[in-house]
Amino acid sequence: MNRLLSPATRAAFAAVNWPAVACFYALACAISFALWNVPNPTPWLPRFVIFTYGLGPVVAALITRRLFPQVNQTVTLLGTSPGRVGLFVGLPFVLGAAFGLINKRGLDPHLYGGLVVVSGVLYGLVEESGWRGFLHNALRSLPTGWRVGITALMWAGWHLTFLPDLSGIAGPDTPFWGVLAALVLGSWGLNAAAERTRSVLVVACLHEALNLVGSPVVLGVLVVGWVLMFWRWDGAWMPQQIRKLASILVLLCLSYTVVTAQSQSSSLPKQEIDVTAEQPDFPIFDKTFYDNQLFLLGESHGYQKPQQVDLALLKHFNKRIGVRYYIAEVDPTKAYYLNKYLQTGQDSLLDLVFRSWVAETAQWANRDFYQKIQAIRTYNQTLTAKKRIRFVGIDALQDRPLLAYQLRELTRLQAADSGSFRPDQPRLDSLVTYLTAIPLKPDSLAAQVAINWLAQMGNRPANYRNVPAQIMNELVASLTGLSYRKTIRRREPTLLANFRDAVVRLNLGREKLYGFWGLYHVLQTAPEKAGKPFATMVNESDLPMRGKVVSLVCRYVDSYMMVPTAFLPPFWQDKGKLYSRLDKFNDNGEMMKVGGIDSLVAQSRPNTVTLFKLTGTSMGQQPIKMTYSPFMPAEQRLTYDPNRPTTDYFQYVVLVRNSEMTEGF
Repeated sequence: MNRLLSPATRAAFAAVNWPAVACFYALACAISFALWNVPNPTPWLPRFVIFTYGLGPVVAALITRRLFPQVNQTVTLLGTSPGRVGLFVGLPFVLGAAFGLINKRGLDPHLYGGLVVVSGVLYGLVEESGWRGFLHNALRSLPTGWRVGITALMWAGWHLTFLPDLSGIAGPDTPFWGVLAALVLGSWGLNAAAERTRSVLVVACLHEALNLVGSPVVLGVLVVGWVLMFWRWDGAWMPQQIRKLASILVLLCLSYTVVTAQSQSSSLPKQEIDVTAEQPDFPIFDKTFYDNQLFLLGESHGYQKPQQVDLALLKHFNKRIGVRYYIAEVDPTKAYYLNKYLQTGQDSLLDLVFRSWVAETAQWANRDFYQKIQAIRTYNQTLTAKKRIRFVGIDALQDRPLLAYQLRELTRLQAADSGSFRPDQPRLDSLVTYLTAIPLKPDSLAAQVAINWLAQMGNRPANYRNVPAQIMNELVASLTGLSYRKTIRRREPTLLANFRDAVVRLNLGREKLYGFWGLYHVLQTAPEKAGKPFATMVNESDLPMRGKVVSLVCRYVDSYMMVPTAFLPPFWQDKGKLYSRLDKFNDNGEMMKVGGIDSLVAQSRPNTVTLFKLTGTSMGQQPIKMTYSPFMPAEQRLTYDPNRPTTDYFQYVVLVRNSEMTEGF
């Protein structure tokens, strides 16, 4: 390697105290790894708080300085110009306090905006005290390129001590080369700032403050102010080439500020939804909206207010366009018992439906959903028989024992009169055995019996001529859904297959249909690196509602989600409760940020549900931008095509503000 380096570069490498560098890096990685991965590392420092992993570099720097005092400390806390450092750090604090930041803690927005900046700079200080406060000094004799490259590689390796991968550094699903470029660029910029100001506090501010500013106006003012300070620092002008680069940065930032501010300030067609109204109205929907055939509302499960929105939309669609069929995220068997409840009002039937969800501590097992079904029955009682709502279940098998119970019930009802199902008794017994066996047997075994039984029905229809159409319809629906556990297995194609079967079996080709689903299922374009959602598959099918699907999705601000406690890390759990009240998954929260959400918040009021129309608007033509915390599980991230407009995925947004979680059983 010496032959590839110039004599000056070799001398620069020789001047570096490599044992000190190695000691610092080993300690930084080991301390951060221990603090992040060892449960409850200390009684006073819980895991997974922002300062935990940042303590690694600063503690490593303090120890290494004691062990290697000969490393010169040219970068200090306040650098060469303490007054300018104060202005540099004070600018984002003043802007954060002046513009404010809406928060779920109920604090004054201006106070909270200032506190967020202080918190971010403090974190930047503990991390950068190691990287730029110590390592920059230790490598200072190296040429810039070598110093930046070595720092970037070490920085990347340190991040891996608490991140599963490095994609969170530059955004979700960023390729490796993009992450590496971000690390190199960040190392160059922060090292340049350290070299110019000799202040680790300035570097700490740069490291974190840009991540804490959501307003384009604030961002523009901040960058311009900082560049002007750098322009002549401590009496020295910026080098000419750096000045040119800074000028370009200022122009780009100002352009971005103007464009983004205009985009965010443009108002959207909207209306507040009165979820408590007996017969809600939706003037925001025009005639072309009602020309669609399949209307889908998408939610994140566990929030209370979407249950009210669902009921409001269902009533409206029933009155306005005659929707009678509620395409539900339940299997055909649960739909059967939900419909029996709507007819009889027996709560024991609802208890049957909810039984498996309660046992599984699923988010569906909540009283708000239960009470909504009761409200649908109450509403049905005001309608004529032909206009009443009924459930159509198209989901995959959800409750094996309940399916066995239903099959017994359906065959017993008819066998008592005509004996039609007596020849099928061996098949029925086999199915019940497979479905209720403990330990569980593979679904494919029961599915094969269902396939054979359906074939028998098709080959010998005369054997079933005395069976009433309603019983036959329910039996075929449940057996068909079960058969897909062998022939399809994957959930989204199963939804489409069950839906197709229901359209034919119930003659829904000309009906207006409505459904309430998890958000992913209602997307009309597949996210990147994900399978096709149900709505996408409907639009690509040959069904009558192809191209006539409209999707509305819920977004959440300052709201709480009901999450099974057992699925959460200890520091998020409500101890001693089956479900925990969690505010981590708001769309402007700790785990993710939706582009444009601040604009929607600005156009709405707290404690409301506001419906926004995206079709025909500039926001609707923009791509969906999602930013995730590096700690958001990869399977919960959705990545959208940056070349597709939002309306390719959904056409309306329901902004839910200040919702409580659903109430568990």
